[in-house]
Amino acid sequence: MTRDALLNQKGGVAKTTTTLHLGGTLAAAGRKTLLVDMDGQGNLTDALKVPRLEPGGELTLARAMLDGCDRDQARSLVRRHSENLWVIPSSLDLFTLPRQLHSTRSKEERLDWVLELLGDDFDHCLVDCRPALDVDTDNILRWAEHVLIPVDVDEFSLKALELLLGQVQTLVAETRMPMPHYRGLVINRIARPFSGFHAKVYDALHHLPLPVVGEIPLRTVVAEAKNKGQTIAQYEPKSDVARMFRDLAVKAGYLPETPAA
Repeated sequence: MTRDALLNQKGGVAKTTTTLHLGGTLAAAGRKTLLVDMDGQGNLTDALKVPRLEPGGELTLARAMLDGCDRDQARSLVRRHSENLWVIPSSLDLFTLPRQLHSTRSKEERLDWVLELLGDDFDHCLVDCRPALDVDTDNILRWAEHVLIPVDVDEFSLKALELLLGQVQTLVAETRMPMPHYRGLVINRIARPFSGFHAKVYDALHHLPLPVVGEIPLRTVVAEAKNKGQTIAQYEPKSDVARMFRDLAVKAGYLPETPAA
């Protein structure tokens, strides 16, 4: 199972949208794909029209991370959305998880302990991270083999990216964990023509040491698919946005290139 974190502490950069539609693209290609909603706001869970997990009434991911679990318990967290696409839904106790993790031993390894139990069940796992840099972010980075970074054409994306890369370097130095592989940047919410200022930011994003592996424009079809509880690959598989997500999956290394006809 490939292990990917979709991460940026800046909000509003379409992390959830990227997770949803990239995951749907992989599922449409026949890959068994697990999405994990690590944000207490539950936007990914809501987009998939899947009920949230209820603290106290059933096992949640936060509870499993704090208390530990076995393979059957880990599997009980997973909900099927559609063919080849599953999700571990959000729950309200994710809001308090960072504070609770601070008092636990091996606090950076708790997510790894849970998700490694599911490694034989799926081809890909994509974790949708909340917009923050905290101990739960450290958990995600400790677990992840790869990091995909959604950004938008905004000067704060550049600043947030600098902070994120610094956080990863610090965590690697402190824990001696392997450096995750950066698949690259996905530039979202592109609205052309650019103003002079946004053109400069767009150009700066293309001159960073990380490759740009996808560019996704503002399109109403993206919101329509989410409102229907579907991925773009399900809702409008022949749309230009669906093609862009397929191109992203290839360029970022999730899928092989399709041979030319």
